[in-house]
Amino acid sequence: MRSMLTAFGLLAFACLAWSQTLHTTPHGEGMRGLAPATRPATPTLRWQKTLPLGIAHGSITFSHGGQYLYFKTFGAAQGQVFKVSAADGSTVWATNPATLGFGNFSYSGVTVDEAAGRVYTSARASAQPTGQSFIAALDINTGAVVWLKTASDLGLAGADFGRGNILLSPDRTRLYARDNADPSRIVCLNAANGNLIWVYTSPFSGAPPFQTLGPVWTDPVSGRPRIAFCNNATIGSIVVIEDAGTSANLVWSANVALGLQYRWWGNVVASLDFRTLYANSFWDSGNPVFTALDAATGQILWQIFYSVFNGMNQYQNPVIGGDGTIYSGGRVTIPPPIMSGPAATGQPGDFWNSLAASDQVPRPWTLENLRAHDDSATPIDIANIDFAESSTYPPSDGDDLMRDYHYIGALGYNGPATIRLSQVPDGTYDLYLYSFTPIATDQNAVFTVNGITKTVTPSIPFTGYQEDVNYVVYRNISPTNGEINITVEIDLFNQYAVVNGLQLVGLTGSLAGKRVNVDFNQLGTIGGGITAIRPDGTIRWQFKPEGSGEFSGWPVVTCGRVLYACDQVDFATTYLYAVRDEGNNARFLWRFQLPYNYFGNNSPSVGPDGTLYIAPSRDSADAQTLYAFAPAPAGDINADGCIDDADLLAVLFSFGASGCLPEDVNGDGVVDDADLLEVLFNFGTGC
Repeated sequence: MRSMLTAFGLLAFACLAWSQTLHTTPHGEGMRGLAPATRPATPTLRWQKTLPLGIAHGSITFSHGGQYLYFKTFGAAQGQVFKVSAADGSTVWATNPATLGFGNFSYSGVTVDEAAGRVYTSARASAQPTGQSFIAALDINTGAVVWLKTASDLGLAGADFGRGNILLSPDRTRLYARDNADPSRIVCLNAANGNLIWVYTSPFSGAPPFQTLGPVWTDPVSGRPRIAFCNNATIGSIVVIEDAGTSANLVWSANVALGLQYRWWGNVVASLDFRTLYANSFWDSGNPVFTALDAATGQILWQIFYSVFNGMNQYQNPVIGGDGTIYSGGRVTIPPPIMSGPAATGQPGDFWNSLAASDQVPRPWTLENLRAHDDSATPIDIANIDFAESSTYPPSDGDDLMRDYHYIGALGYNGPATIRLSQVPDGTYDLYLYSFTPIATDQNAVFTVNGITKTVTPSIPFTGYQEDVNYVVYRNISPTNGEINITVEIDLFNQYAVVNGLQLVGLTGSLAGKRVNVDFNQLGTIGGGITAIRPDGTIRWQFKPEGSGEFSGWPVVTCGRVLYACDQVDFATTYLYAVRDEGNNARFLWRFQLPYNYFGNNSPSVGPDGTLYIAPSRDSADAQTLYAFAPAPAGDINADGCIDDADLLAVLFSFGASGCLPEDVNGDGVVDDADLLEVLFNFGTGC
């Protein structure tokens, strides 16, 4: 084996040397949203299929290694379940709406158990054949009804099972469904015959419609299935129950609304190891919040208030990448360009934290767990207390740090204001404080730190960083009880005081050699976007294309760190986007305009072979188009459209690694000889 690997390595490097000589001219799964490894290219339409109605939430399920697609259309009791060939889009079978129809707002998709040969789905009231809500099992080969249970059959007349997916227990013997007529009620059925096993009624009530069940997993201690779901507008709870056999027990419930009227819509989503649960909220009277909880105990691990950066659509579900990154679509608020690089001290490419704020954001303006210049974590938090407003000016009026700022002297906030750094590790530091505005020389700050006052002597235009002109430095200072407090005042002869940002440079202690940089930004404009969140709750990047509206539905992320998501600009314009996660930023790959849509809950799906499917939701009376886009040739690791030296080196440097990786070209879970050969055989494709 060793000799084989050596031979492949030598072959690879030989190919690399050859390619360097040749290229002398430029050349151009699942439930939680995790798909097998794939790489995008400029989208190539493989086939398209006209459907009589829209697909419920765009949900598509696969079987037989991606050979077949399953989905449900809905509308006016004429909805159907389809089984479609992935090869050409031809219909293998479709249910007859005259005998089995799925009515308006039957949003549930289909759940496939390939081993048992069954497809499970549900319908809300008024659907055929019963005129009431039902849950059904269909034969996977023919679409024939294996069993069907109405709400009356289950002793739950008036129940509505058609707005949330049917979930399968880990051992595939039981089904779980939520009653949206009484959203506090969960039912468990025998998967083989549909017989009722138990009904669980939550102690909480008052939930809004469209709520669905979250993940199902096996508890490592009890060995029993556990189910998470969000519940009610009144107290905003996340609930976990455990299947105890003939009944269900409450494991924990967590009030995550903090006394506010948050509504919890959509699914609770689990981390890939099922240790953490995530949920988005929708609040009718303000900004929502994103919450992470310990799956075993319900302890709130962290929360992000979207007032600063993201006003989520109520239908949003986050998705989880192979490295644990959480991706959430919706509406984002993007500040002007964030600073990068040295400023008065540092190096090119240094990372800067962004503290975006305005008079529309509740004070104090805060940011937790600041990152160091190398994007490593620190415990430091920052709070801008009693600042009034933020502002920004064109790029010509300064670099990305000096063109925008927070200030006092408006809205009754006249100072003194405070910048508070807390959780600062013991040690000594140099503190750089920046104050500059391109519009006047009378809007600069007076700073006081540890009883020492320093004032800038402003000069415009901006011609570079000058100490005591547009910034001051406090050298060799130390925190007191973990805090560094900076007082900001208006000069006696001025009306305003501005602060552009700061740098805290570690001299001794655990942060020695580290620079913590903070750019004070304006809140910015609102539009559609995607936010990438680290597992610790800090924001890694945001993607917001110009002119976007709202990223509706939920995205899908591949092992190649490529996200597919839909931006609904308006009811007439929707784009399917492909972007690549490149660490601290998202690289735009391509977009494709979709036809008119109404509901906007557009959720793409990626098959095991990398084929991308999308059917934008439309009014239930309208026909629909299902698109299938062909995957790029295997081996384009960095998704630049060209299989070349960079892709070859990526495989070589990751050789032997396992997990969800873009270098795992064939998706077998390990980077090995087979992946190297895929790159070699496709070398030069697209170049």
